[in-house]
Amino acid sequence: MSPWRRAKIGAIVFGLVLLLGIALTLFGGGRTKGDTPPETPAGPSPTSQTGGSGPGAKASSVRSGVPVGYPRTRDGAAAAAVNYQSARSSPGYFTDEALRHQVLRTVMADSALAGQQAQDDRTAKGLMASLGVTEQTAPDMVMRAASLGTTVRTYSDDTATVRVWMSEVVGVPTDESKMPVSGTWSTYTLILQWQDSDWKVAAIDQADGPTPLVATDQSASSTDDMRLADQEFEAPRYAG
Repeated sequence: MSPWRRAKIGAIVFGLVLLLGIALTLFGGGRTKGDTPPETPAGPSPTSQTGGSGPGAKASSVRSGVPVGYPRTRDGAAAAAVNYQSARSSPGYFTDEALRHQVLRTVMADSALAGQQAQDDRTAKGLMASLGVTEQTAPDMVMRAASLGTTVRTYSDDTATVRVWMSEVVGVPTDESKMPVSGTWSTYTLILQWQDSDWKVAAIDQADGPTPLVATDQSASSTDDMRLADQEFEAPRYAG
């Protein structure tokens, strides 16, 4: 179950008001009436690319730890969508309010910032409660996300709609954990606007993504193995 989906369920359990959530379907949604730009009709077949970045679609700089500065192209919009969603998929994004707000100020369009920030704050609080994570145990939480592919559904020089298929891992590797480390697959739809010479997020929606069967010759790792893996392997870097 995704982080964002997990947060939504946790909201019901704990009586929290979460407008959108996930637990490994990281922060989805955030659309406010009047803030969503109209989609622009696209050609008959959308452009797809692995990892969300193509030739010439690399970020030109890094701001607040997030790659920014993308070309005004389909590939640039796809790379921005992958990296912006990845920035919202780290343990620190959920446990550190200051970091979360910093990331959102970097990636969100002006018209969508306040609404997404309020929503993500509620979702993070609900997720921490549903996982039983406190300030003291926050370092134990595992959260990883990686893009499996993108498709640009609509594109113009001012607006783009990009879908990102992601694999996510979230949970707490302790024997008494309310949620052992689990994997999920999600699809995020990001509507981007060209603002201040860069792509910015105007709205985010989340849904279950294409989900494969678990291999019959594989079984879940032990709590200790998962804890050690989280310590040993660095999280994947941004796509572009």
